[in-house]
Amino acid sequence: MNIKISSIRFLFFFFFIGCFNIAKAQVDAKEVAQKVANAYGFQHFKNVTSLSYTFNVKRDTFPATARSWKWNVKENIITMITAKETVTYRRDTIQSNAMKNIDGKFINDQYWLLFPYHLLWDAGTIITTKNNVTAPISQKESTMLTIQYNNKDGYTPGDAYDLFINENYLITEWNFRKGNAEKPSLTTTWQENEDFGKIKIATNHLNADGKFRIWFTGVEVK
Repeated sequence: MNIKISSIRFLFFFFFIGCFNIAKAQVDAKEVAQKVANAYGFQHFKNVTSLSYTFNVKRDTFPATARSWKWNVKENIITMITAKETVTYRRDTIQSNAMKNIDGKFINDQYWLLFPYHLLWDAGTIITTKNNVTAPISQKESTMLTIQYNNKDGYTPGDAYDLFINENYLITEWNFRKGNAEKPSLTTTWQENEDFGKIKIATNHLNADGKFRIWFTGVEVK
């Protein structure tokens, strides 16, 4: 009887230690996420009233395309400006599929602009970290922070992102892994950080061979 009790206590002890280590790892990962967001000025975004920018993308030999956004942050009113149309809408009153499509473009472009903030903004995620990981493009040793989205929320549920972080908690590269696939769908740099007041934005992203590029112009933060 005593042997059985001792065995149960032994198993319970290691179960407790395992749960404690998992909980601590989750807390540590959240602390890293907080530091990454703050490195880009997250703590100051509460003072931003409006944000304007142009999202530019170039793929292979195709001509570059662009769309501009004006975001009234306090009222959550969005204006999209392209060569073909100008559309203004409130994000909390979207009903039609056409407007959902436009809002999907806004979310895509804004994620590239402010992804560090989404580490704290977004619900339904699991964040983990791993030290001493080789970044895919630079081959430099980095801390890798991974954010995994659940399968039901957002425009692209189930996706995962691996962020490669330097000693200043700035992103140097990232992987986008559609549907949490093992192989990345896209890997790009995060470079040319610029300060707009107290907000820091990486304004240029390139893949390894430079044939895919996303960059931002006309950024204004008020």
